[in-house]
Amino acid sequence: MKNLKTKKLYLQVYDELRHYILKNNLKPGDKIPTEMELSQVLGVSRNVLREAIKTLEILGVVSSKPGVGMIVNAFSPSSLSTCMFLNLIDDRGDQFRQSQEVRKVLEIGFAQQCFDSITDNQISRMEDCVNAMQSFEEYEDFYDADAYFHRCMYENLDNKMLIAFLDSAWECDRSFRAKVVEDKALRIKKHSDICIALRERHYDAFMASLVFHFTYKYKSAGTREEE
Repeated sequence: MKNLKTKKLYLQVYDELRHYILKNNLKPGDKIPTEMELSQVLGVSRNVLREAIKTLEILGVVSSKPGVGMIVNAFSPSSLSTCMFLNLIDDRGDQFRQSQEVRKVLEIGFAQQCFDSITDNQISRMEDCVNAMQSFEEYEDFYDADAYFHRCMYENLDNKMLIAFLDSAWECDRSFRAKVVEDKALRIKKHSDICIALRERHYDAFMASLVFHFTYKYKSAGTREEE
C-alpha cells in the first residue's frame, strides 16, 4: 500500500483499500486488516479511514462480522444497484439513457440464448404479466410486472451478472420513469409482441419485437418528446 499521509480525501483511501483487496486476491469471507493496522500503513487518521470503510460497506464490498472484524463480501446484485443509483442522483436523464442503451445491447445480445432456452412455463408467466397490465393504472403496478417480465425472459441463462445488471437498470428506471408519460396501449403491445413471437417460436419476429421495445417514444412529463 502507498502512504497517503499527505492526501486528504477519504476516497483516495477507499481506492487504496479496493486495490489492496484485488492485489491480495481476497475472497468472500476473508478478513481485511484492523483499523489500527490500516491507519498506520496508510498514514491517515482513523476518522478518514472509517469514512473510506463506510463507503465500502455502503457499496456492499465489505461488512462487519461480530467477533471477526471486517470481511470481504460475496458479490450481490444489490451492490450493483446501489452503485448505479448513487451515480444517478440528480441526473437529468443522460446517465439513465446510457443505462438503457447498455440494457438494450445486453437484452438483444442475449436474445438468441434466450430464444433457444426459454420454456413454455416462462412464456406463460410472461403472458400473465401482459394480461395483468391490462388492468393497471398506477405506474408502480406496471413497473413490477414489467421488471418481472424481463427477468423471467433470461432466468434460464444462469448468468448472474446479466440478471444483476437488469435488476439494477430497473431500479434506476423506477425512479426516472415516474417522470415519464407513456401510452398504456403501447406498453402492452411491446410486451405482447414479444410473447407472441416466443409462443410461435419465430426468431425473426422475436428480434423485431425486442428492437421495437427499445425504440419507442416517450415524453418526460411537461417536457419535449425524447427517444
